[in-house]
Amino acid sequence: MNTEILNYLELMTDSLVKKERVLSSILELTRMQETLLSEQDFDNEKFDELISEKSGLIEEINKLDEGFDFIYKRISDTVKGNPSVFKEKIEKLQELIRVLVDRGVEIETLERRNQIQFDIKVSKSKDRIRNYNLNSSAVTKYYSNMSGNTGESNYFLDKKK
Repeated sequence: MNTEILNYLELMTDSLVKKERVLSSILELTRMQETLLSEQDFDNEKFDELISEKSGLIEEINKLDEGFDFIYKRISDTVKGNPSVFKEKIEKLQELIRVLVDRGVEIETLERRNQIQFDIKVSKSKDRIRNYNLNSSAVTKYYSNMSGNTGESNYFLDKKK
């Protein structure tokens, strides 16, 4: 029985190690997003690619979490009943979980900063579009007035016919 539980604990350890690798990849992609957001010329396509990659990695984390939870539910009563027998494995799992929590906090902090930078970029883009539309409208009106083509004169010409 103990061998089976030890094997399950080893599987849980492997799952956490894989999760740490995936979180490291997510952290790297998040840093790449930060770099993109700090550049003057924002590359929407590259940003979207990074988001897609992160989505795939998040799905992988969810699968790893499901497997971990499944195994944990299966062996938790036995491990809790005999903690001294599995002490070494439990401590290793706890250490890995601490590392994962730290990595998650680091990602979350960086994501918040990126969200603020993204909101600023979007706001600036909206302002540029608004200013372009206003300037374009003003230029159109100017040329229309300079050529003597105002909407009112066309109205009166049509009325006289």
